[in-house]
Amino acid sequence: MSSLKVRKRLLVVEDIFHEGGPVAERPLQRGAAIAVIANPFAGRYEPDIQWFMDDLRPLGLDMARQLVAALGGAERIEGYGKGSLVGAAG
Repeated sequence: MSSLKVRKRLLVVEDIFHEGGPVAERPLQRGAAIAVIANPFAGRYEPDIQWFMDDLRPLGLDMARQLVAALGGAERIEGYGKGSLVGAAG
């Protein structure tokens, strides 16, 4: 039961040539894969969201693949993180 509605997606790569200290031979890159999705649970309590989490998996995998490719491959990536923002209504 997929209800995933993607509103926007953004892929960004930042080239950092110098941020203090010695100048790197090769610019450091930072990237972000961003998606804005509709929250089907906004404004109400939902006791079981596992099915929705399962529906998010293909989006997350696609975003990760695009970002890895944009950064030049997995061997160039030194670290990563992830985050989420939620609006006031959930």
